[in-house]
Amino acid sequence: MTDIQTDEKGASNPATSSAAEKEKETPSTSPAEKNKPPNYKRISDDDIYRHSSQYRMWSYTREQLQEKRIDTNARAVAYIEENLLKFREAHDLAEEEMKVLEAKAIPLTMEEELNLVNFYAKKVQVIAQHLNLPTEVVATSISFFRRFFLENSVMQIDPKSIVHTTIFLACKSENYFISVDSFAQKAKSNRESILKFEFKLLESLKFSLLNHHPYKPLHGFFLDIQNILYGKVDLNYMGQIYDRCKKRISGALLSDVVYFYTPPQITLAALLIEDEALVTRYLEMKFPNVEGIQEPEAKNMTKEAQNDTSKTEKDKKQNTKDEKSSIDAVKLLAVIRECKDLIEEPNPLSTEDAKRIAAKNYYCQNPSSLVQKLKRKMNEDTSTAEKRQKI
Repeated sequence: MTDIQTDEKGASNPATSSAAEKEKETPSTSPAEKNKPPNYKRISDDDIYRHSSQYRMWSYTREQLQEKRIDTNARAVAYIEENLLKFREAHDLAEEEMKVLEAKAIPLTMEEELNLVNFYAKKVQVIAQHLNLPTEVVATSISFFRRFFLENSVMQIDPKSIVHTTIFLACKSENYFISVDSFAQKAKSNRESILKFEFKLLESLKFSLLNHHPYKPLHGFFLDIQNILYGKVDLNYMGQIYDRCKKRISGALLSDVVYFYTPPQITLAALLIEDEALVTRYLEMKFPNVEGIQEPEAKNMTKEAQNDTSKTEKDKKQNTKDEKSSIDAVKLLAVIRECKDLIEEPNPLSTEDAKRIAAKNYYCQNPSSLVQKLKRKMNEDTSTAEKRQKI
């Protein structure tokens, strides 16, 4: 309204026209902007995350994560092989028994360990959801479980024995109060098994319990997209996108993206999967100084909105002045596309394969069970042969 009045006065009074032109050239600043200190800097969720213990302790490059898993597996393999050697030396084994041990009592590879961890991480998610726990508690449970097995091997601690412990600790970490007895009753477990590995879990997590999940940035982006693309997006459609992105993020927590990317980047990647045109249009308007990232208009934008180049759009460009100078939107888009590809990367493990790996894991830790199983089978075969001879 102020700009219109100034234009009218300038048109009717030549003496004030130069002053009006100067007002147009100088962007108006709000009282809040004027009161900001000279060293003022906006703090984003991304900035907060990069100063957190989660970023410091649990962020890796792909090479670093691979090396860590290889190292954890190598230590466990050495431990298992030493135990197998002691078992062979302590028992007078027959040739058939030695062959069975060599064939089945074999330590897991790093890939097999990872597959088993991912399989049980999904179990953690299902159990936590079945207990009707809040979304943040479910997400923290998954994070705790997967981090624990970066530091420990499934060949030394059975994943099944740590499932309820991670969920219960996540409840405490996220301030969702429930007593251990009540939790044990709901989870159909017992107090002792839940608390048995709690300190070991805390120690493996390096006592870093605060988690930054992509759900909070999702809410922020949801509001900002509506603000930046005001009048150009359908709210019902955005609600559908929001629900689908929550599910997509829940799936992403089971992958390695949490070690490579920040929560806002993961959120943008999830949004990109659901509607790439919407996200690229949002980034283009959020960072209008960047060229070459525009995609076709999102399917929910109206023709009137597409032709709208009003003052509202210019105001939003002015409001993003700080972001323009500090964020390269082209680079950001490239990063979130990499994250998107990793989220979409299929990583299925069938129940049959999981059972096979779990059996292999059990036998390498308990070689005596293999020998006993072989003896039972030999006794059964002998008794069957004797019955046939009698017949």
